[in-house]
Amino acid sequence: MKKNTKPASTLFCLSLIATSILLCGCNTTQRVSNETLSDNRSNKLMFRESQNIIPFEPLSRRKWDSALIADFDKDGYQDVLITEHTHAVKIFWNNKDNTFSAPQIIIKGDTHGVAVADYDLDGRMDLIIAQGGGGGLKPRLPVSFQINHDRTVEGGKTFDDFERTRGRSVKLVDGNNSGVLDLVLSAFPLNRQKKGANHIYKNEGHNHFKFVDYLPNAKWLGYKTLVSDFNNDGHDDLFFYGGDDIVAVQSKSDLGYKNKSKAVLGNNRNISHVSSMTEIDFDNDGDFDLFLTRAKHQFEQHTFYDAQSQNFAFFARNEAFKFEDFKISGDFEIENLQMAYPHFNVFIGENSAPLILKGHGGSERTVHVTKEQATGWPKNLSKKGLYIGYLGNDTWRVAGDTKSPTAGVIKRVINSPNVKGLEPLPAVLLENQQGKFVDATAKLNINLSEPTTSAVAGDFNNDGWSDLIVLRYGNPSRANEQVLYLNQHGQGFEALQNHGLISTELGATGGSAQAFDYDNDGDLDLIYSNERGRWHLFTNNSVLDAQHNFLITNIGYSPNAGVSALGATATIKACGHTYKRVVGSTGAGFSQSENNKLHVGLGTCTQINNVSVRWSNNEYIDISNAVINDANGELVGRKEPL
Repeated sequence: MKKNTKPASTLFCLSLIATSILLCGCNTTQRVSNETLSDNRSNKLMFRESQNIIPFEPLSRRKWDSALIADFDKDGYQDVLITEHTHAVKIFWNNKDNTFSAPQIIIKGDTHGVAVADYDLDGRMDLIIAQGGGGGLKPRLPVSFQINHDRTVEGGKTFDDFERTRGRSVKLVDGNNSGVLDLVLSAFPLNRQKKGANHIYKNEGHNHFKFVDYLPNAKWLGYKTLVSDFNNDGHDDLFFYGGDDIVAVQSKSDLGYKNKSKAVLGNNRNISHVSSMTEIDFDNDGDFDLFLTRAKHQFEQHTFYDAQSQNFAFFARNEAFKFEDFKISGDFEIENLQMAYPHFNVFIGENSAPLILKGHGGSERTVHVTKEQATGWPKNLSKKGLYIGYLGNDTWRVAGDTKSPTAGVIKRVINSPNVKGLEPLPAVLLENQQGKFVDATAKLNINLSEPTTSAVAGDFNNDGWSDLIVLRYGNPSRANEQVLYLNQHGQGFEALQNHGLISTELGATGGSAQAFDYDNDGDLDLIYSNERGRWHLFTNNSVLDAQHNFLITNIGYSPNAGVSALGATATIKACGHTYKRVVGSTGAGFSQSENNKLHVGLGTCTQINNVSVRWSNNEYIDISNAVINDANGELVGRKEPL
């Protein structure tokens, strides 16, 4: 008899969804709408971009990490939160009809990582938001908010007894398996922070956290954070990464942590420029492997050219630059010009006349000047900003000097200018072998030598094996097509062609990705962003039939102690496989969702042997008679805390 086991037939129910809408008397079932079915059959695309379902602003901006998925208002439907760097943090509310409302702004300004959970167990969702430090000149404190069930927002209080930092990552972990979520913060260390800026805080209730200790530091820029139980002992461990190496930090279960990088990673600890780390159990053996995307931080100047479209894209920061003179057909035009604070000035012609630009300095703007407006080149470029001049004979010159990022796409360039390309940085898959990670990239047929910025794992075709969607850094002078790796029964991955995951805005590079089933039809949809680009929602058009079953585990508060769903683990045993999913697990390096509807594809399998749900305080439920065909998945646990 197992402790805390409840009869599934009376108290708890877990549902398996297989098929939904029977159309035209067919033997197999299809789903959703005629529009979706028609698109899937005619174009054979697995994904289709969906417009206006989530009313994202049609404007390219800077970003900061993945969208957050959580039921913020506790109405049973998942909402979406986004962070746009230096602009705002916003929530899009789920209307319960596969659409979302216009966004509600939570906070404006320079915001970074965000974590969400009911960490004070009052029945409301809480947010902790890291704030930027003004390049180190204005270190700040994280701020908290509470979301009421009627969608009103309270709070805005900073944690005044914390150490001021250049805030980066926010993660909530149950560091001592007490059922209370503690707080892990990372930051870009200030010069005076000799012990680093990775901290662990104990949750003492009533929105109060007490500093416990400093955590181990990765080398330069190693402030991204992954929460992962890498040794499968039921305690949340940590990885810090992003710069010159990776640090594996093992929990001692009492809010103490120890650097175990050499034992856990071996020489793989020296992998540099990791842009994201994503848990994936590619072989269904019940432990988590790790997929690593890699791309350098955007500090260096980069240029790109696409001869077909005649677009020249550039990125520069913190240095003076002058490009090779351009031959341009017609007037001069820059698309998606983005110049971050404090330099927004554009000067044209011999006299460096300031150009008045429309729009907000933190988002895309267009520059269009004639030859007459921009004739000549100034004798000196003493002011910070971007300079444009016409030299005659269809020849233009562009130069500048800005401290913060400056980027754009110059149109109709006909002389094929030289470009400064990107360093190839291959993605890596590390296989978990009893708590030690070995490189399995080549063995699994993953071959991505170009820079990549983010990944999301999930069974996107519901065949019973976890796949990978990988975001390329890309070439900002043209459209960016992402990579979809389909899992070949745990033996390797195969890249799917013509999957439909393409973004067309120019001047953008790959950002971050998040998977969730926004339309409650049983397959995983995708929301992703581009840096200096836009947000995109792609609907999964996979056909659901007897070959593509799946399981939704809808996890609430624990049944006895009423602890949060964040960090709860569902382990499913079915047809000889072991599937493991964790609430809050994503590839986001700075933020943390609470998507409590855990998705597992099952392929042809329809018999669930056992489902075990374990919360962070080790309270658990075993369910041996999970049933089929509940489109939302009935709640496992409590709807409200005690």
